[in-house]
Amino acid sequence: MLSKLKIQTLKQKLWAIIAASFIARVIMFIVLPNTPSFLAPDEGTYAFLAKWISESKPATDFPTFGGDLYLSGRSIIIPASTLIKFGMNELDAVRLVSSIYGLLALCVVAYFAYKLNQSGVSRSARNKRIESLVLVLIFVYAFLPSHFVWSNLGLRESSNEFWLLITFLGVFLFYRDKQPRKFLIALLIFTSIVCTFSSRPQVGWVLAISILLYFLLNLRNKLTYILIAFVSTGLFTGYLATTSFTYVTSDLFVAKELIPTRGNYGVAEASKLCNREKEKVEFKGKTYICIKSGTVTKREDKLNLARAVIDEVALIPEKQIGNQVGAASMIERSACPWEESSEIGKYGCLAFRAPYTTLTFLFRPLPFIDTTSFSSAFAAAENTLWILMFVLIVYGIFSVKKIPFFGELAPSLIFFSLYVVGAGAYEGNMGTAFRHKSLILWIVLLLLFAVFWREQDEAKEPQGNNSQESAV
Repeated sequence: MLSKLKIQTLKQKLWAIIAASFIARVIMFIVLPNTPSFLAPDEGTYAFLAKWISESKPATDFPTFGGDLYLSGRSIIIPASTLIKFGMNELDAVRLVSSIYGLLALCVVAYFAYKLNQSGVSRSARNKRIESLVLVLIFVYAFLPSHFVWSNLGLRESSNEFWLLITFLGVFLFYRDKQPRKFLIALLIFTSIVCTFSSRPQVGWVLAISILLYFLLNLRNKLTYILIAFVSTGLFTGYLATTSFTYVTSDLFVAKELIPTRGNYGVAEASKLCNREKEKVEFKGKTYICIKSGTVTKREDKLNLARAVIDEVALIPEKQIGNQVGAASMIERSACPWEESSEIGKYGCLAFRAPYTTLTFLFRPLPFIDTTSFSSAFAAAENTLWILMFVLIVYGIFSVKKIPFFGELAPSLIFFSLYVVGAGAYEGNMGTAFRHKSLILWIVLLLLFAVFWREQDEAKEPQGNNSQESAV
């Protein structure tokens, strides 16, 4: 039987890695304890929420985080709650959904790498070294310990990563000349942006803004304007779908003349000036007294996207401080030379700290420096691989003086730049930062593939040219 199983082509080998990942995930699902893992106790909260929703209880009444956690985690909560309704244990349900998302994300990355390699196949046909590079990088993506573990636990990392990948894959396919289903792909991009918001709204913001920035580089292409409409609508829809609206109750007042005169003109205008009961207001020479007539409840307006972005950025320092509470691996905040009391001061300090916080997010904890527990030692050991990958990327870029496949990778590179700066400023402890860093692993690996694909290709060209000249 095994002798008949031939795995020769790149596509077949990629499917073999996906199959191996599937088997490993099944084993992982079986051996995981029936209690929340000490590596990610948050999966207990997601399991509890999924069970809560499966029982048709209002999300706003959820004991932990109210309805906000449901709104920002529906991509995993809704399918998990469906499984619970069919009789599955709540912890197993969120883990299974997470693992399925993780397997699908692997398929997307493998497809992305395969298509990138195909786009240069005319110059590097049957280049076994490049195919080996693709396989090694996809294997790393599939089985890098932290990434593999996070994508099997009941967390929203896998769903977040999958919908993010679908968005970038959609943009990649949309601009391909031979792609006939552009409307359907644009609709897929819209859907995936909304689902990214429903996995983690902060990532949804960075994703949509990154793609819109990329579109500024492609305004000469008329198709870009179609995508701008779909992405903008996806941004607006995703924001509204994950925003917990607040309701404000205010008093209603009726103004009555303190000294009655003929006619009651001006009452409506004077009533608008009332702020509290028995208050005296002046309008067109008349004195009125305010009398409470009732109350009215209105939903607070959340439609100002520009204001929402400004508010999110302004809250980053406060959220970082909140993320430091109770953390064994707290990220220290470097002193800022400016006062942070004003808006300008806050943004200035964010920019001042950005180099330090970005590098901390990418490469810490470091071995023998930040290790305070087994999990931090594990993370520090894996970070040596991250450091090595970035060294190789820098070496590859300097060797070829540019980034090959830049057009295909540009949207994800813009996202990478914004994400690492934003996440660095937001994260308050190294443990959570290390977990959230897995979201950009696929970008690092594809960039590593790109720079070394080009380097090997160019190394091959002189031999081909010499052989042609000798043949002539």
